[in-house]
Amino acid sequence: MKLTPIRFVRNVEAATRFYSTLGLEENPAATSGTWADLRGDGGGLGLHIARQATTHKDPAAVALQFTTDGSLELTANRLRAAGYAPSEILDETFGRYFTVEDPDGYLVQVNEADEDLQNLSYEIRESAAG
Repeated sequence: MKLTPIRFVRNVEAATRFYSTLGLEENPAATSGTWADLRGDGGGLGLHIARQATTHKDPAAVALQFTTDGSLELTANRLRAAGYAPSEILDETFGRYFTVEDPDGYLVQVNEADEDLQNLSYEIRESAAG
């Protein structure tokens, strides 16, 4: 079984451009004016048209978190060059990340894959940060 989160959006084309810029690949054979199917190495995302898409602040919204094996700076710069506004890169106990809003105002988090931190337990990471 595979899990496909679905994001309800006001404009499928604009949202597809955003998530493609982020690094997902569109499956044109499964895309229509009301639906887009996007895939990445770690999973997929469905985009479906909605007259009134909720925002990230809506408790019913699905939060999306991506982890890149590439450079976090290159990913943020690629989004900036395409007209999006990623936050500054932050460093937390789980690693580095930034956030960026998609065209519908959903907040997306992009993490950097950090094998050293991922292999540590939560307790060790928290004690090292304190």
